[in-house]
Amino acid sequence: MQITITGRHVEITKSMREYAEQKLKRLTRYSFDPMEATVRLAVEKYRHMAEIALWVNGSRILAKVETDEMYQSIDLAMEKIEQRLRRFKEKLSRHKPSSSSRSPFPKPPKPKPIIVREAQIVVTQSLEDAISRLGSNKSSYVVFVDDTDEKVKLLAREKNDRLEITELVIE
Repeated sequence: MQITITGRHVEITKSMREYAEQKLKRLTRYSFDPMEATVRLAVEKYRHMAEIALWVNGSRILAKVETDEMYQSIDLAMEKIEQRLRRFKEKLSRHKPSSSSRSPFPKPPKPKPIIVREAQIVVTQSLEDAISRLGSNKSSYVVFVDDTDEKVKLLAREKNDRLEITELVIE
């Protein structure tokens, strides 16, 4: 997680920086990666303001809090961020994912098609002869010219041992 902490009219002490970073590291349990956080701390007279912006999967989650003590402002802003992050994650899991939705889980890569090129001897024969040739062959298909209509056909064995015949059109 990338964290940026800035101050406006306030010097960011080491303890403030560590406190804010410690609070933000708790957000990693929501398993969004990568996350980017920006914390802006400001002081105007008696008001101590904390603004936390979190970028998750291209969406921005923002919380602004104003109290009379800086650490209390950071705590309340973190509570708001956690609540909104929890709601965001529930929304993602509740909705049916579409092609354009942002999911916290990456899609598995599509398998590449396997292209096997073999030389086939195309023989003129009957459908019965092609079926017997398919049974004696290791291959799951046979290409032949049907002797009844003189068309090129593909006889293929499917996974459930059904036979499918397809007429091939050569242009």
